[in-house]
Amino acid sequence: MNSSLNQVVSLLEFSPPPFIFLNDPIAPKFTLQNLLPALKSNTRLVHVDSISCFGPRLLYDTILNGLAQHTPSWDDGCKNWSQDIANDSFDSFLHALKALHTSLSENGSKHLRLIVVIEKPERLRERMPDVIVPLTRLAELTKLDICVIFVSEARWQDIRPPLGAAMDPYYVDIPVPTKEVIIQHLMTVFASCSTTSSDVATASNTPHPYDPILIQAYRYFVQVLVDVCFLYTNDPHEIQYITAARWPGFIKPVLDGYRMNVNEGEEDTELEPPATEVLLRLTRHFKPSLSLALEQLYPRLTNAVDWARVNESTAVALAKDGLVFGEAEMEDIEEEEPVDDIFQSSPTRPRASKRIQDQKAALNPPSSDMRETLPLSTSLPRLSQFILIAAYIASMNPVKSDLRMFGRGPDGKKRRRRANRRQMANAKPRSGPAKIPQRFLGPSPFPLERLIAILGALVEENDPIAGELNQLEDEVPADGLDFRIPGERTDYEVTRVGVYASIAQLTSLRLLVRTTATDKLDGLSAMFKCGSGAASSYETILGLAKGLDIQLPDLLWDNAAMS
Repeated sequence: MNSSLNQVVSLLEFSPPPFIFLNDPIAPKFTLQNLLPALKSNTRLVHVDSISCFGPRLLYDTILNGLAQHTPSWDDGCKNWSQDIANDSFDSFLHALKALHTSLSENGSKHLRLIVVIEKPERLRERMPDVIVPLTRLAELTKLDICVIFVSEARWQDIRPPLGAAMDPYYVDIPVPTKEVIIQHLMTVFASCSTTSSDVATASNTPHPYDPILIQAYRYFVQVLVDVCFLYTNDPHEIQYITAARWPGFIKPVLDGYRMNVNEGEEDTELEPPATEVLLRLTRHFKPSLSLALEQLYPRLTNAVDWARVNESTAVALAKDGLVFGEAEMEDIEEEEPVDDIFQSSPTRPRASKRIQDQKAALNPPSSDMRETLPLSTSLPRLSQFILIAAYIASMNPVKSDLRMFGRGPDGKKRRRRANRRQMANAKPRSGPAKIPQRFLGPSPFPLERLIAILGALVEENDPIAGELNQLEDEVPADGLDFRIPGERTDYEVTRVGVYASIAQLTSLRLLVRTTATDKLDGLSAMFKCGSGAASSYETILGLAKGLDIQLPDLLWDNAAMS
């Protein structure tokens, strides 16, 4: 617990102010996790989540039941602590609160102090703005020894009601968690998991990743992990989520070696902590996957279980770094490449360079294997793939290039951009600052109407279904709509509701990012851009384009910089 929370705990034990505001913009859950256990011993405490208490009645009943330590059950009809109507208004809530304090005092709790901790109070401003002012003055209204604590990511200036009606709080800024605080939190989690898993491991005599003997290896692992993740996130719970996904796979080679020794008849062998050399090999092998876990787990593109299953290391990959300790795995490795080429290494042997070549080959797969290595080509519908490609083109191309890339002449044929070779040969080098390619600047926002226009051009040129519909324009259509102008049916199809639903689905998957406010009316003025990460990279979009027979390099204005 940091010094700011120690100050709050000392205040609440001796002379608490009536209203305290804790501002933690990084990890409010972590602050509550450290604050609540320190207050439950000497006070009557209730923790209220403003997300679940979305109405005044739920808020009043939650506070009263928590302070009275009453839990409604199905057997008694889910009755609250107060049998009277205590949630009808704030006045009835105040009367019920006084009655609760009197009841607790009669039971022998003299000098009783009540504490109400409200998490995410900014939700109260959205749903119940009239409740904030009386909550800040709850001690003044009830004449009781009661303290209200707000814990929020937002600042008090953004939540405070106007006209100065609310009481000024005792303001506490929670500092950003340091590396030492995060590591200490992860070590506490390891101790709790070790205690929970010890009974199961004792019954089955099977080692587990949270065995107490592995605590030093775990400390070494979390130090490496925190160094990788600390630049991007300081939330201990987020780093804990990434740790839970990678630690079992990190220590799995050590546990497999122990199980192999036990199966060979050495039953008296005890699990020993891995040596420093083994930890260095494990770090060299698994460190590239730590940044990959951060990119996929921090934005919740996948969950920890699925990510750990997909990124489980094979015996061949482990053997390249000398991390296979059994004979069964060695037989599998010998089938693919000689053992001598894997384990016998010297400063003159290209062991590290071969590993780097394998990584480059994995990052640049051949076009024939592109569809198998990209999950979006199989998980997304065909229309969503077209939308994603159109969004990438709109983000990477300037607006002036749309007419040259997708425009049509009077005869209906598509225009092609042609380079003037004579002007390029006689062109003089320009002076001044160099122009930065768009791929280094990142995706730029674009309006929805531009996305629809590019989508229509892509579908018209590259979708065989659209081509068949255009060939049947002279016949009587089945839907009763008669289109005579080339491409008119495609423009009609791309403005259907299904297209907008697909765009909304891609936005929820973070493959598209909406840059305008969501509270405004939806329309063609909404701005979007491609999402960040590997799912919207050039390699991913190129794989989708090859699956749809779209020549993506010919449609990019800065295609020379992309290649």
